[in-house]
Amino acid sequence: MKIGIANAVEVDQVWPLFSARLQQACERTGGDISSGEMWQMCRSGQAFCVVVFDEAGPKAILIMQFQKWTAKTVMRCLGIVGDGVNEWLPLARGFIEQMAKDGGATSFVAEGREGWAALFPDAKKLRVTYEVSL
Repeated sequence: MKIGIANAVEVDQVWPLFSARLQQACERTGGDISSGEMWQMCRSGQAFCVVVFDEAGPKAILIMQFQKWTAKTVMRCLGIVGDGVNEWLPLARGFIEQMAKDGGATSFVAEGREGWAALFPDAKKLRVTYEVSL
């Protein structure tokens, strides 16, 4: 397996393979961002499209963004989809950690469902989001 950051042309090539699944994930977690918004961010340089490949082609994508928080810089995962997560996650995590460090981030953050805890058992919970219907 190999992993890399897609340029704008490559984003357009791989996006159709993952767009619908990214949108489904967005909708399951509250829908504050869409697949289309992430696509625009990756094409414009506001976020990174990190692609994991196996011998058959693209296996997963991770949409990553540096963010300046009040007291630190973080690498935020905006979206992640792919098949066989246990096969590629260790490689992707190492790649993202190095990318984050190189960019001055001191941590990696992700929002979503409780399932993140299984993927990142060393993570600590920062907050919980609540929604009240009107």
